[in-house]
Amino acid sequence: MSLSTKVLIGVVAGIFTGLFFGEYAQFLSIPGDVFVGLLQMTVLPYIMFSLIVNIGRLSMEEGKKLIKNGIVFLLLLLGVGLVYLAVLPLSFPEWGSGSFYSNDFIAPSKELDIVKLYVPANLFESLAANTVPAVVLFSIFLGLGLMNLSKKEVLLKPLDILNEGLNQVNKLVIKLTPIGVWCIAAGVTSSMGWEEFSRLQGYILVYILAIVLLTFVVLPMLISLFTPYSPARILKILRPTLITIFATGKIIVVYPQLIENIKEILKTINKDDEENKKAVDVLMPLAYPFPNLGTFIIFVFVPFAAWYSGQELIGAQYPLFLSSTLLSSFVAPITGLPFTMSVVEVPEETFQLFVISTVITDRVRVVLGAFHLVVLTLLTTAAAHGYLQFNLFKFFKNTAIVLVLSAASIFGIKKVLEISLRNIPTNKEVISQFEFINEVQPFEILDQAVPHPTRKRRGENTLSRIKRSGELRVGFYADEIPFSFYNSNGDLVGFGIDLAHGLAKDLNVKLVLAPIEPGTLVTNMKQDYYDIVMSDIFLSSLLSEELSLSKPYMDVTLAMLVKKERNEFRDFNSVSKLDTFHIGFFERKEILEEFSSYFPQSKGIQLNEVADYFDMEGDSIQLDGLLTSAERASALTLLHPEYQVVNPLPLHMTVPLIFPINGQEAWRDYINSWIDIRSKDGHLDIIRDQWILGYEYKKASKSWSIMKDVLGWVD
Repeated sequence: MSLSTKVLIGVVAGIFTGLFFGEYAQFLSIPGDVFVGLLQMTVLPYIMFSLIVNIGRLSMEEGKKLIKNGIVFLLLLLGVGLVYLAVLPLSFPEWGSGSFYSNDFIAPSKELDIVKLYVPANLFESLAANTVPAVVLFSIFLGLGLMNLSKKEVLLKPLDILNEGLNQVNKLVIKLTPIGVWCIAAGVTSSMGWEEFSRLQGYILVYILAIVLLTFVVLPMLISLFTPYSPARILKILRPTLITIFATGKIIVVYPQLIENIKEILKTINKDDEENKKAVDVLMPLAYPFPNLGTFIIFVFVPFAAWYSGQELIGAQYPLFLSSTLLSSFVAPITGLPFTMSVVEVPEETFQLFVISTVITDRVRVVLGAFHLVVLTLLTTAAAHGYLQFNLFKFFKNTAIVLVLSAASIFGIKKVLEISLRNIPTNKEVISQFEFINEVQPFEILDQAVPHPTRKRRGENTLSRIKRSGELRVGFYADEIPFSFYNSNGDLVGFGIDLAHGLAKDLNVKLVLAPIEPGTLVTNMKQDYYDIVMSDIFLSSLLSEELSLSKPYMDVTLAMLVKKERNEFRDFNSVSKLDTFHIGFFERKEILEEFSSYFPQSKGIQLNEVADYFDMEGDSIQLDGLLTSAERASALTLLHPEYQVVNPLPLHMTVPLIFPINGQEAWRDYINSWIDIRSKDGHLDIIRDQWILGYEYKKASKSWSIMKDVLGWVD
């Protein structure tokens, strides 16, 4: 039985083991990690010594030829990648879905430390941190330094022997591959949450489509177009190594094996002479730090995340997206993707979806990445040593085949997604399906607010009356998504309502929810309509003069809600150049004045409710935006996906939220203590994560398994 067959059996057996035993097989990920560590332990020294030895023995002329041709073919391959990154988003159908609030709205832009990544200021630090590009650069310089020394063989021969020893160690570990991949596959499969992948199917399908097209169509056609190699023969030789790479999710762990595979490919056309072998030993390690198509194409997640969150990239954003991808692809996707997402202003909260997807994508991207390196090495070696070929007829034929297959595949995926998306809820439907995190208390919702029916006794405080009457009266605004709103089922829900149920439970009383008419908050509080108001009420000096207020329980950020096409409001300088513009606001005039201090040409129009903003299409005065919190504006995009959230200010202006309360001292002290307790125990964060960030709270449950859910052998 061949090694590739054993490895394939190991992968299939591992997947079945994980599905059958579920979480009981998770411990197998430990020996799986041990196997990956054993594979990886020799690789970085092997790359380092191989580069030093082979560059040191090169002539300057040979080195120039390899580098020049390598750059040409790398640019050719990345050019193919750029084309696919530009056209693959055409697979995403129309799907209106707004975006939940994202913490990155106020986060500073992330910067890539290219210097530390590529410049080995401290070689030992670079080795310890596994910073491959820096180690490669050091090896290149040392090899160049040795190139013209007369006594260089004194060092190069021992390094040759050391490299042979490292290669032998790697071959010993490779023999354990079937067992290693079985452990890895079982550990990964046992911890999968299949329900989470339904929301990712658009990205996963499009990415796998790109992998299949590039690995089995585009790159093989490039090989046949420029070289005498047989693509089928190449894939056959690479098969066991590619399966191992798929199972481990890492190229570097089998790097020495890839180099041996390429030397075996050279034999198929009798080009396995020392000159070609030496070129392979130089080119493969040299190419590793540079972007490969597997990592490059994974950046299709950026337009997917934009599409998924209802903020599709427009044509003018693609040059910025593609150029930032070129820079970001020099590092691991886990680092580069957030950078590119921040550059094109895609909500980074969606990056969590990418993290979930890596269970699958990490294993397919490295297969394409490895094949990319093989193709780059074969093409560069052929060009440097004079057996490159080019057939014009084959070029037009191959191009036509690629165009037809790509167009048909993109169209087919789009149709599949159009059908499957009917069963996937939009974010508007998601927030409507959220359930309360707090235990629901006996409650009543009044049609309109009225004075408290239980009057306070002489000297009685609000807290004592609540305990005596067994009733907590909470004021709320009926149209303040995500703080308090009626969902699609007609239920009153939201962040504030969830908190209200939690407060009622802690007080062990019934909850009475009373609506607040716009403009009546202060008057109604003074006339004893509510014990507390739990909606998004901004702290202000004017409000503190009129009412008793709790301590702040959360900070929100000022923002504007504008139409998607109004991109001039994204930037402070662009807004400053506008002659005049109108913005809507609610009640809080002092907040408007603070905002207008940056834009004297702005004019505010007070609105009674949020519906007024969306109903002014035919009015004589057209509103350019709505001034509110970014948290509330983001939730409004769920209902109105044709709008976007922007911050035109030169800074992030945060405002604390507070609870207006009816009473002094005892009741206020109780609420302040309750806020402290619920903040420190993480309760407020959990509720905020669900209603504002969109992360549905779910109690921990065991993963699905055949043994538990089909056969019923365990509970």
